[in-house]
Amino acid sequence: MAKKTSNRKTSSRKSSATRGGTRSSSRSSSKRSTTRKKTTGNRSTSRKQSRVSLQQKVLFGGIGVVFLSALLALSLLAPSQGQLTTVLTDLMLNLFGWGGWLVPFITLLVGIYLVFWGMDQPLELPTFRLLGAGILFTVFETAASLGVLLSANGLNDVWAIAKAHRGGGYYGGLFVYALMNAIGPLGTVFTLLVVAILGLILVSGLTRDDMTYYLHEFVAWIKTRPERDPEVAINTPRTRRVTAPSEEPAATQPPLLPEDGVPARPVREPKREPAVKRPSRRIPESAPQKEEPTILSPVFLGNNGRSKDHHWELPTVPDMLNPGMDQDTSGVVIREQSRVIEHTLDSFGAPAKVVEINQGPTITQFGVEPSYIQMRNGKRTKVKVGKIAGLADDLALALEAKSIRIQAPVPGKGYVGIEVPNPAKALVSLRDVMETAAFQKSARKSPLAIGLGQDVGGQPIVANLDAMPHLLIAGTTGSGKSICVNSIITSLLLQNTPDSLKLVMVDPKRVELTGYNGIPHLAAPVIVEIDKVIGTLQWALREMDSRYKRFAEVGARNIVDYNKKVRRHKTLEPIPYIVIIIDELADLMMLSPEDTERSITRLAQLARATGMHMVIATQRPSVDVVTGLIKANFPARVAFAVASGTDSRVILDATGAERLLGQGDMLYQSPDAPAPVRAQGCFVSDGELTKLIAYWQRARRFNVVPAEESIQKRESRRPIPKPQPRTAPARDAETGTMPTPVDAPIIKMDASTTDEAKTVVNQPPVREKAAPQSRPNPQLKEEPAATPKPPPSQQPLWEALQAEETEDDVPELDDELLPEAIALVRKLNKASTSLLQRRFRIGYTRAARIVDYMAEVGIIGPPTGTSKAREVLPWQDDGETNET
Repeated sequence: MAKKTSNRKTSSRKSSATRGGTRSSSRSSSKRSTTRKKTTGNRSTSRKQSRVSLQQKVLFGGIGVVFLSALLALSLLAPSQGQLTTVLTDLMLNLFGWGGWLVPFITLLVGIYLVFWGMDQPLELPTFRLLGAGILFTVFETAASLGVLLSANGLNDVWAIAKAHRGGGYYGGLFVYALMNAIGPLGTVFTLLVVAILGLILVSGLTRDDMTYYLHEFVAWIKTRPERDPEVAINTPRTRRVTAPSEEPAATQPPLLPEDGVPARPVREPKREPAVKRPSRRIPESAPQKEEPTILSPVFLGNNGRSKDHHWELPTVPDMLNPGMDQDTSGVVIREQSRVIEHTLDSFGAPAKVVEINQGPTITQFGVEPSYIQMRNGKRTKVKVGKIAGLADDLALALEAKSIRIQAPVPGKGYVGIEVPNPAKALVSLRDVMETAAFQKSARKSPLAIGLGQDVGGQPIVANLDAMPHLLIAGTTGSGKSICVNSIITSLLLQNTPDSLKLVMVDPKRVELTGYNGIPHLAAPVIVEIDKVIGTLQWALREMDSRYKRFAEVGARNIVDYNKKVRRHKTLEPIPYIVIIIDELADLMMLSPEDTERSITRLAQLARATGMHMVIATQRPSVDVVTGLIKANFPARVAFAVASGTDSRVILDATGAERLLGQGDMLYQSPDAPAPVRAQGCFVSDGELTKLIAYWQRARRFNVVPAEESIQKRESRRPIPKPQPRTAPARDAETGTMPTPVDAPIIKMDASTTDEAKTVVNQPPVREKAAPQSRPNPQLKEEPAATPKPPPSQQPLWEALQAEETEDDVPELDDELLPEAIALVRKLNKASTSLLQRRFRIGYTRAARIVDYMAEVGIIGPPTGTSKAREVLPWQDDGETNET
């Protein structure tokens, strides 16, 4: 047992010793492997550090090439300085002949390129330009050898010419030898000319469009060379090839611009353009009408150009407006900008390619198509549009532009639009837009066509107030907002007579619209007092309701149907369009925001069918001025330059207006367009406005027709009614007012009417005073100086202003319920509109009119400002009830 135990202990010791040896051996082996790994890592690190990068190698190689070029130049200048310089000189002159003097320069350029490449600033040298330079050098060498060979200098062998260091050396002699044996001397010369032209095209980068443009320029220069000025003007006006009008009045106007689009050169004695008369838009005549002699110059009439009582003549566009000015940007500059755009996008990890270029009067739009990028997983993914849109500031920095707008993407196109400002702006005249086929087409459909400007492609932007039906304009001071309003007014005045269009202008600033006072289109003088604007809007609402009643009586849906039916029945007269122009909305919203918003919203919602449209402008596009209700009813909007993107969202519901350039640069949101369109607005100068206003003021003086005479003429055309017993006219069940006859004129107003010839205005029913009817004296026209008259003034539109001008402070109310209402309020000792509505079962308007009248005559007190009823004043027996 003792032996067995000892054996077991001995074996356990051996096993433990064996385990300890194994552990120690494993530890030592692990230490060795760790030491080897560290040694291997240090060796690899030292190898990496000892390696020279490729850029450093290229840098060193570029420096060596620059040194070689200097050595070659020294060898050519001093070939006898040593054996090396002599050998280098003989080598260059034998190989390239006269072209050997260009070898040091070419070598220097290669060295500079390698140095910049090694400094991680590689120069961009397109491959086609390098290829073109090589072709031109080869042509030069070949032509030099050919010239020496064909000259009578005793050298009839190209190899002898090369040994003599003349011509193109062995390099040029090789091409001459091959071409002379193949196609002869003439073929060689022709081939060299063709190849030289190809090399020039590659070096210059000319495209087919550029070559076509320069060819047309050359042809135009040849045609106009005898009459050309010694100095060429930079800003040349756009000239049009306009033919004289034909004898037929319905002839269409010929094209106004040449198809090639090449601007004509200025000449010494520019010929005046012949005046082109606008074709008239005529109404189908049911019976032949006699042409009466007119006083003004004979021009064509519009669709409503001839009235029953007046002889209005529309002015011609060439006589009133001037053409614009072109500013063409060089094609080389545009191509350089496209190259910079592609390089900048590629450097920021958004590679793209310019696929389309649209040059406009103010900006040039580059259509950029996103390219593909290689992902880490090996897949190709197209660049996101949002990534390109976020690089606007970086592109502006690279192009050295004031501001860049990116439209991502362009609606209906497969690219992103990058809009870059042109070096010089072109002047877009209103005449340039009105003489286009697009405007003529729109004008034939509706007389409310307006010209807004030209888009980024130079195409005209024409709108129609009848289809808008209202327009909202916003922009900061100096952005072109007022000029846009003037261009809209000018477009309307050039197409409509005072019988077919009436204007209501509101100008609280007393600057922009006051100059239109005196034209016959105005329904009233330009309103400059802010406290009278609410009355103007209320008059417009009453006029709108009155027109709807007239439409219902004749079964018409809108103003066009009504005027068509009226022309069939000669006893009635057509009603004109009404355009309400408000120059500054912010002033009105500060004075009475609730009334202004309510009136504008109701007009915008309902007035379209009645032929009433609004053009509202503001220079403070904030949410408290352009409210949600107003903006929702103005789908057509024009945004000029604004201060921030927040203001741009208020106008257009999108950013972009904050990046506009000002001076007519705008974004136009059409009611049927998915996104705003950038354009350059039309420009109308002060001289053009003065000329147009003076024309209509002169026309007003020759078309003065007293209201009494006009009424007599209108009454003479009506059938004679049968004698009927004299009865009191029926009153309206709701309002108790006198019914308005269907054929009464809505607005029959002329600026030249005097006190003897008052204007007939559709106003709220008041008690009319009897006035003696006097026939107009025909001698007044022959002897105008016999009886001095006050200056003509346009009459107001609403009852309050008429009361102020006539100084008639006695209020009158013709209502059969007035005595009962006075007795009721005195009995109950309180008065309110709701009280009269409940007791007499009448409408709000009639009850409010009775309450206002009782407050004016002193029966009840003023409003308390709360929901309480008004106080009834002590009864004074002053005969108030007897008057009623």
